[in-house]
Amino acid sequence: MRTLVIGGTGMLAGVVRALLDEGDEVTVLARRPERLPDTRARLLALDYRDTETLDRALAQSGPFDRAVVWIHGTAPEAPFVAARHVRGPYWHVLGSAVANPAKQGSRRRERFAALGNDYREIVLGFVREGDGSRWLTHGEISGGVLHALEHDLKRHVIGVVEPWTMRP
Repeated sequence: MRTLVIGGTGMLAGVVRALLDEGDEVTVLARRPERLPDTRARLLALDYRDTETLDRALAQSGPFDRAVVWIHGTAPEAPFVAARHVRGPYWHVLGSAVANPAKQGSRRRERFAALGNDYREIVLGFVREGDGSRWLTHGEISGGVLHALEHDLKRHVIGVVEPWTMRP
């Protein structure tokens, strides 16, 4: 299985290691190559905000059988550029803001469908503890992403996103 992981040097480092342990050929796209979590992974050292360079690099390295993609909102087109190079499931890791009940709907699902992708979403929520809450740890995030992959989930929320007023 050829897997692309974007964001694999931070909170998804555990995902990279687990997929390598399962025998996947993992390509990690990273802005900071010195943070590569495992030398068994193939490295694409570039900044995904440069979508032309991203497209060329993925065209040379792909196609990929699946992808796990965490891209900050500073590069709104990068997820769609990456999706063009993925033949199978595309797990899009999204921040909790996508669950904001006051926010208007997004057309991202329609845009991915137009590309012909097997699009899936993983939403990063938070953890309620007593009267408060906290953000997810990297371990919780990696564990939740791996759960979504193992169970082939179309949409998965790690932690909770309700009640919205409890968000840290």
